[in-house]
Amino acid sequence: MKNLLFIAYTFPPVSTGSAPLNLRLMDIFVRNGWRPNVITTDKAGNMPMDPSLISRLPENVEILRIGGTSPRNGRGKRKFRRTPTAGRRRGLRKFLLETMLQPDRYITWFPWAFTAALDRMDETDADLIITLGPPHSVHLVGMTLSLFSGKPWVAYFGDLWAMDGCVDWNSLSPVRRGLTPLFEKKVISSANGIITTTPGSTRYFRETYGRRCPPAHTLWNGVTSRERKALWNPDAPRYPGREFVITYTGFFMGKQTPEYFLRGFKLFLEKHPEFPVKFRVAGEFGAFENLPVDLGIENNVELLGPVPFGKVRKYQIDSDVLLLLLPPDRGNELKNPSKTVEYLLARRPILAVAPPGDLTNLIRTLGAGYTASHDPESICGAIEEIHDDISKGRFRILMDPSELGDEMDMDKGGLEMAAFLSEITAGKTY
Repeated sequence: MKNLLFIAYTFPPVSTGSAPLNLRLMDIFVRNGWRPNVITTDKAGNMPMDPSLISRLPENVEILRIGGTSPRNGRGKRKFRRTPTAGRRRGLRKFLLETMLQPDRYITWFPWAFTAALDRMDETDADLIITLGPPHSVHLVGMTLSLFSGKPWVAYFGDLWAMDGCVDWNSLSPVRRGLTPLFEKKVISSANGIITTTPGSTRYFRETYGRRCPPAHTLWNGVTSRERKALWNPDAPRYPGREFVITYTGFFMGKQTPEYFLRGFKLFLEKHPEFPVKFRVAGEFGAFENLPVDLGIENNVELLGPVPFGKVRKYQIDSDVLLLLLPPDRGNELKNPSKTVEYLLARRPILAVAPPGDLTNLIRTLGAGYTASHDPESICGAIEEIHDDISKGRFRILMDPSELGDEMDMDKGGLEMAAFLSEITAGKTY
């Protein structure tokens, strides 16, 4: 087997959206002749954790956890008095962090990761380096490591960087806003290859950087045949019981806000008080936890909090509609969340509130759901259409797992990615 050095700050038990991707990648690497040696952090700050994810990793994946930031949530979270002075101190601290720490605050992990990775390179005689972002400061570790070792390096963009529409760029310091495109340009120009999760993302890098863009490969956020079989819900679509349940599984943070959907949901409740409808969230509501109360719809919203990865599917199946939500900002038309394929296999109608692009095209092509823009009227109208269709026995869902097609087949996609990595390792140019 070839040895692969895989560097990622967010790696299980971190349970952000990268968790399913990391689990699938480790399996794909092993089955296609690559032995992953993972360098990750032993302290992932205030990111959500799910220890059960560790048991899902292949046995022959070597993991070295090193350095990181101190936890800032739970018992370790500092308490601040909400005073004008405290607010100014927090604002000053944030400004200094965003000005001094570039390209992001996780750059403090760089010396730990680089030193550990350099040692592991010697121990394993690694054939290739892969860095997974975000956070995208991880790519600087790969870039420097490749320079020192002479080994090829591939930057894997689980999300876009300078074009990430889930980042509130206006809230960041002018220094970070100005430097981010420069860091991205340097990473793209230095990498031997890049991997993205949608065709639109690949097109963005090629069109933006032209000849500077290295060979690029697209690997959709899909599932392996084993996962497809395990996650496929053979039961017929359900008719609403006492309540019509709309479920979102995941976390809300940054610009990933539930507000757009909640305002449309509120409009539906006002127009149809006769329909018992519930919006359920399996995950953290974060800074938006007061929104249901502020909008006066708290009786129709159920916040479950963090749910172990293995139990998420239960809530997906115990639903009438599954919600995909991406903010209307530029760049989000190029995203496809990892939960999309899980929703498809749960065989429940999907409501995608997202900018027109890769995700909405996928849902329409598969005929497995509905799309809406971010205004309340559009969301309300989509919920009305879904409710009417289901009540009449019309279901927009996958009828057969084969309908997922080649794009979502990570056995085929993983094989193609492994071939791409082998070509990069062999020094092939395009």
